[in-house]
Amino acid sequence: MKSIIQADREHCFICGKNANADYFGLDEHHVFGASNRKKSEKYGLKVYICHDSCHLNGVHKNAELNRKVQSVVQKRAMQYYGWSVEDFIGIFGRNYT
Repeated sequence: MKSIIQADREHCFICGKNANADYFGLDEHHVFGASNRKKSEKYGLKVYICHDSCHLNGVHKNAELNRKVQSVVQKRAMQYYGWSVEDFIGIFGRNYT
């Protein structure tokens, strides 16, 4: 499913760099990974971020940054789908807000 979080695939969700002008491309990042990766795909909970600075050396190495992104995306998903916190926990196993 396409992202319900970010329609703009030209700017990094985290730093705002332009993929065409400032950088060589963006990675598609499933916000809730590991055992929830397929659910992130199913519900469109993914963002587009810079490969090195925001992806590999950002959300995958910086727990605080990762948690901030997860919190923002959880709130947007709950609003988009009309979920309560309990609904979200029932699907993804925990609350990230």
